[in-house]
Amino acid sequence: MTIFKKLPGSLSLQRGTVVSDGAFFNLFDEGKQEPLHVMYHGIRGTQNVAGNKEKGAATGNSLAREVTNIQLTESAKLQPEAKLLVKWDFRFIDLSYVLFASASKAGADKSEEHHFRQAFLSFVDRAKQSAGLKEVVRRYVRNIVNGRWLWRNRIVAESISIEVIAQEYPEIFKFDALSYNLKSFEESSEHELKLVDILLQGLTGESTSAGIHIEATVDFGMGGVEVFPSQNYLEDKPKGFSRSLYQLNPVKPQRNANDNQYLGQAALRDQKIGNALRTIDTWYPLFNENDQKPIAVEPNGANLEGQIFYRVGKDKVSAFDILKEVDELDPNSEKGMFLIACLIRGGVYSEGE
Repeated sequence: MTIFKKLPGSLSLQRGTVVSDGAFFNLFDEGKQEPLHVMYHGIRGTQNVAGNKEKGAATGNSLAREVTNIQLTESAKLQPEAKLLVKWDFRFIDLSYVLFASASKAGADKSEEHHFRQAFLSFVDRAKQSAGLKEVVRRYVRNIVNGRWLWRNRIVAESISIEVIAQEYPEIFKFDALSYNLKSFEESSEHELKLVDILLQGLTGESTSAGIHIEATVDFGMGGVEVFPSQNYLEDKPKGFSRSLYQLNPVKPQRNANDNQYLGQAALRDQKIGNALRTIDTWYPLFNENDQKPIAVEPNGANLEGQIFYRVGKDKVSAFDILKEVDELDPNSEKGMFLIACLIRGGVYSEGE
């Protein structure tokens, strides 16, 4: 088997998924739906800071500092008597299109890069006919129907019903999300396997319209409660502002308004949904030691929860290492399935300065 010493100086893979944002709606008993808007408002809390007096730690002398903590923030809440409805769409693209760029540096020997490109494309051809590709898609489907992509909304829900509608397919597939264990990919149902077959048509290039529409109805057991769309990262937050929430059609708040303001429609960002969908890596070292939790597919096994790179080390099981074995890599092996998942994820795998 040929093992490449280095990856091309420029190696870029485009993402193999097409994911929409997950739009939030209020769903009422009679079936009426209304967009769920982010609300901009003020709150009066208390100061709770530890350690550094200069940076605002409480001193014990209530006269020495301000106890009140006034903040402006954004939140998203259900209307009374409403349930949360989240809608989004998903499909794969042909795996043959994921290779976006592969080139060696100027002046370098082109033959090695050419050999790598041919080995890469050969692996893709093998993968498209493999059980390994079907297993990767099966795990994606499981993460759709188990509601992992709802994040905190799933944790606080009493029940979650998920409906999946496939393009050009008359049946509506229904799932009880909370009946699934988030750590298990075993025992796929007949409906799950039908969805696998539909989505595979996109990855193998058989169809360009093998997409699905997903709707989740989330019951928290009460209305008027806070729900959890994506949060925005703000490098320079305005003074006294707590958090910013993602909106589909953002509305700029009026900072000096005297009342609550409704802004744009709340949603889960496509990247956040995508991260949950690719949480399928059970092939990494320390899987058993990590309570057999699947982690998101990342080239180096980067995991925010554990603050660790699970695939960096002497085992040489990072995507960068496995790509060097691509010439005769078995797509049905654990390394092969992980690499397939990395190809679908996309990214830059260039090696060199």
